[in-house]
Amino acid sequence: MVRFAIPIYCAVSAFVFGFDLGIATAQSPILRSGDTLALVGGTFIERMQSTAALENELQCRRPDWQLRVRNLGWSGDDVHGVARKVFESDPQRGFERLMADLKIASPTIVMISYGFAEASNGKEGIASFGSGLRKLVQSIKEMPCRVVLLRPFVVPGIRTKGYQEAIDACVNTVDVVAKETDSAVVSAQCNDWSDDRLVPSESGYESIGVQLADQLVGERASSAVDGELNALIIRKNELFFHRHRPQNETYLLLFRKHEQGNNAVELPQFDPLVDELDQRIWQQALEK
Repeated sequence: MVRFAIPIYCAVSAFVFGFDLGIATAQSPILRSGDTLALVGGTFIERMQSTAALENELQCRRPDWQLRVRNLGWSGDDVHGVARKVFESDPQRGFERLMADLKIASPTIVMISYGFAEASNGKEGIASFGSGLRKLVQSIKEMPCRVVLLRPFVVPGIRTKGYQEAIDACVNTVDVVAKETDSAVVSAQCNDWSDDRLVPSESGYESIGVQLADQLVGERASSAVDGELNALIIRKNELFFHRHRPQNETYLLLFRKHEQGNNAVELPQFDPLVDELDQRIWQQALEK
């Protein structure tokens, strides 16, 4: 789980595929001007909150598009939203939580990144991946939103027997579901990992950001790192994290809400703060 510094006690891929598995190029980017992109997935996506790599690429390549990026990653999650059920025993509650969080993000397009956990969960995880992914894609399209699927890739720190074959099966499932649902597909590879080789290193995320931006928006950005832009993006990610996942949510939203649940009305007060940072991000990207 991402741990941001400010506690809250009350609320205040490099093969490229596009639509219909066609080629996504600079002439046919997947994102559009004014899009709000929600990122949904497990540990791989959640860790993106503390790096500005992907959004930096997107904003700098298309500074006039005024893109919004909202990270809804959740460590340990799978396509069924099982990690999001928190204290509930019914797995369906996790999926309901995921859909509720998507409504908070108000996306026009959602990038779904699952298959990593399923590939390490044996035959049962792989067998249920397709039906779960279809359900998620269809539910998102009914919002309505466009969908782009990220193919899972091998995580070298996972030692599960038959893992490579399991990843291949999940990739095939992503391609099949994309074709069935008329969704876009993107891919990335990582060659630079953390010490335990379970998540990309900082430079690994930077490389992935470049690969995904190539497919999502095309164009090329300056190689110069803008520290101020990075800081704005990370701060925006932090505030949005507190908006949809407050540290004291047990008291605000869950089984102890009878104690402090009245303070949950303050959660939407994060929205204008996040919106203000979007404005500053756009301005900084234009000036870069």
